[in-house]
Amino acid sequence: MKKNIGWILAALMMLVAALSGCSRSSEEQAPDEITLSESWDFSGGFYPIETLVVNTNFGPEFYMSNFYETLVNYRNGEIVPGLAESWDISDDGKVYTFHLRQNVKFSDGTPFDAEAVKRNLEVIPINLGKYNGYFGTVSTRFEQIVVVDANTVEVHLTAPYYGGLKDFSLLNPMAMVSPNAFHEDGSVKDTLKTVTLGTGPYMYRGDRDGNIYTFVRNPHYWGEPPEVERFHVKVIPDNHARLLAFRNGEVDLLVGTRQISFDGFNEMKAAGYGALVSEGEANYTRFLAFDVSKAPFDDLNVRLAVSYAIDKMSIVQNIFAGIETRADSILDPALPYCDVQLVPRIYDRQQAIALLENAGWVDADGDGVREKDGVMLKGEILYIKGDPMIDDLILVLAAQLKEIGMEMKGNGMEKMAFHAEYAKGVAITLYQTYGNPWDPHTTISNMKPDLKNDYPAAQALALVKNGNDIIQRLNVTTDEKEIRKTYHFVLSEIHDKATLLPISYTRELALHNTDKIKGYTFYAGQPSHFNVAGIKLK
Repeated sequence: MKKNIGWILAALMMLVAALSGCSRSSEEQAPDEITLSESWDFSGGFYPIETLVVNTNFGPEFYMSNFYETLVNYRNGEIVPGLAESWDISDDGKVYTFHLRQNVKFSDGTPFDAEAVKRNLEVIPINLGKYNGYFGTVSTRFEQIVVVDANTVEVHLTAPYYGGLKDFSLLNPMAMVSPNAFHEDGSVKDTLKTVTLGTGPYMYRGDRDGNIYTFVRNPHYWGEPPEVERFHVKVIPDNHARLLAFRNGEVDLLVGTRQISFDGFNEMKAAGYGALVSEGEANYTRFLAFDVSKAPFDDLNVRLAVSYAIDKMSIVQNIFAGIETRADSILDPALPYCDVQLVPRIYDRQQAIALLENAGWVDADGDGVREKDGVMLKGEILYIKGDPMIDDLILVLAAQLKEIGMEMKGNGMEKMAFHAEYAKGVAITLYQTYGNPWDPHTTISNMKPDLKNDYPAAQALALVKNGNDIIQRLNVTTDEKEIRKTYHFVLSEIHDKATLLPISYTRELALHNTDKIKGYTFYAGQPSHFNVAGIKLK
């Protein structure tokens, strides 16, 4: 018996030692390492091209800028050098010549050169599959990739595209990956399930301890070494638990409205934590898309009534804490070509009611819901669930519409289910533009009515007989006056026909532990992405 007790005591002591060792390991985190957190893991792997087939939540995309780079970058409204130090575009807009940065290597030691660029560009259409063109148009125009010499590559297009250079700045799908990541047929090897193979400042080597992933500096990185030596991503499924972990010092940095509620942001800011809001162009535009193909939203008066019924100022103040701003155009006027003067529709409930009554929608039985020809003015607002703030927005939208006699109930779905349901036809859909740096080019390109079963913004020109032709002509012109003219028409058409209802221009948020982090710079162009290299340590 005494012998058994001894063994039990020894086992307990070993357990305590192990647990205390884990505790000390966490507490004694080195000054140059930090911990981040996500609600999902990286089981989908680390290939920077992500579609709904690859990863239904697009989660890892928020980290890819730490591992991968593009030929050019989008910074504060301008295209600047990336892995290409300079470039030339032919007069006809069909040949892009990139002069590559020299002495650059991928994290596996493979040289970055023109052959690597050729391989990457050639496999993009293969790995995007049916989604080729959804994340930038230029990849649909690839005709030939020509290696001029080790440091020069030409991209020949079948037709010019005015947004081509900006498309080359898109991490998804234009990030450069080591050629060792691909099979002979261009498909991606399983290697990228457990490692990253880019030229960026950090890399992953399969280091995972339970639910914590560890990333380290890329020893082959060509640029200035970042201050953070290594970072960990801890899987914490619940946002409230993540905020508690941040408050307790277990997590050092939170980025993005997907991680931080506006109330939580203001609370942490008041408590003295580092609190930042992204500046410059809007990250996204939140909007409502109407199914204009059938009643009741085939009637302009009904769409206009909704426009007047939605109190955008109340929404941005009470739900978005005044951080997001009211949107009166589907694309931020600060974006290229988008500075079109539109007369905003200001909240006016009586005007909304008058429009409905003039259109024949009346509440004959006094139940609070209007009818016309025996049809009730009711339906649903389809949206992607998972964000409590969006749940609140849906409730407010439904309540404001109920005040004019329209009963619209929220229907939140996972992303895959959302797109499948949308294809069937839904009265109203809450969605957002592609965001920077895809906006405005990709959002406008995907406003073709032919895409109506795939993308809510395709409703934009659904009432224009030649809507597809307008976008097709835009996408092959290099005439700046013609581009501006088309943008003016499209944005004015959306506003006048009220096919899409912009609600707010988004900004991104960041909270950091001031005991460890001195400052943080949002990733330029895509501020919702984690920019570990942008962390300045104390």
